Amino acid sequence: MPAQVLVHIRATDRCTGFVTATKRSVGYRDGIVRNLIFHCLLLSMIVVVMVGGCHRPTQDPWTPHPRVDWVDLTIHPISYDENSYRILSKQTTKGLFPAMIAVTRVAIEQPTPEEPTPQPLLVRDPRNEFLRWNQTFDNQMAISEVFPLAQRDLGGAATTPQQIVRAITALHARIGLVYAFNEIGQNETEMIGTFVDTKENRILATLHARAESIPLEKNDPKAKNPDLWEVDSRALVRERFANLAHACIREMILRDEPAEVEASVGWKPLPPTLPPVWPPRE
Repeated sequence: MPAQVLVHIRATDRCTGFVTATKRSVGYRDGIVRNLIFHCLLLSMIVVVMVGGCHRPTQDPWTPHPRVDWVDLTIHPISYDENSYRILSKQTTKGLFPAMIAVTRVAIEQPTPEEPTPQPLLVRDPRNEFLRWNQTFDNQMAISEVFPLAQRDLGGAATTPQQIVRAITALHARIGLVYAFNEIGQNETEMIGTFVDTKENRILATLHARAESIPLEKNDPKAKNPDLWEVDSRALVRERFANLAHACIREMILRDEPAEVEASVGWKPLPPTLPPVWPPRE
């Protein structure tokens, strides 16, 4: 074989070997890069899982409900005492009792995109407005009946103090108890309310109560499963407000004078058809 051909073959073999070695080197380097990327992704997933597992979800910040003011309960000017009741009229009433009482609670709706301006409404919960208040006035014989007033009783009209009084009057209740809850803080609640005379369209008395939640120590046995009726500010203020309402009604009953009952002119009762006989005949 000629020498030129042998040189050409050897040169071709060297080029082929170089190309093969180059391919192997590039493939090896690509494998290293792929392994590195895989391990980086795996490490990132492990870190995310660990951080997510150790992260404690944060609670939403506490925001109070819209406040209910005295102007939402009555249009009349009022005065009140902190954690007490005040009877606005010092004069004795006449014929105010016996009476029926209609009870209703006023609240303010949370604003929404459709209704950005909060609107008042009547909130009715049978456990509160019916059972609670019937139990509160149960031992007052001058209270003939206690019943709740609902939003539907307003006849579709806006929830205003005037409309509330009209609805109570239409249901033949002489007295209305209109009240509201307000959150002063995360652990503090107040209640405000009025007794209204629907016949005279005037405020008889105002009521105000405020309470704070009772904190429990960690070593207290009740801390694991506390009774909210004993420690929560909403339950405590409800109890205090009910006691104030009972005491206020009791004082107004004592101040009230019985109405004069007069027979119609010219009216005479009929005598019995037969005279009474005693002992009765067999």
